Amino acid sequence: MRNTPPIKMIMIGNCRVSIFRNLVVKDGKEIELPKVVLEVRYRDKTGRWRSTQAMTLREIPKAILALQKAFEHLASQKS
Repeated sequence: MRNTPPIKMIMIGNCRVSIFRNLVVKDGKEIELPKVVLEVRYRDKTGRWRSTQAMTLREIPKAILALQKAFEHLASQKS
């Protein structure tokens, strides 16, 4: 997705949240607005790792927990 590596990755089971540093210019000032990407990781038939945004019922709680941890990390950075 990006050329720069994420500043933090959180894995809960096969659900991965990556936090990216995102700089934007607002009113002539550069500010940071982090972006969060949620992926479900799996191995295909050849054994290669792949990603999808689709998830099963069992993966939803893992995704929620990973997103919660990402939120807590970003909120702690603001204070």
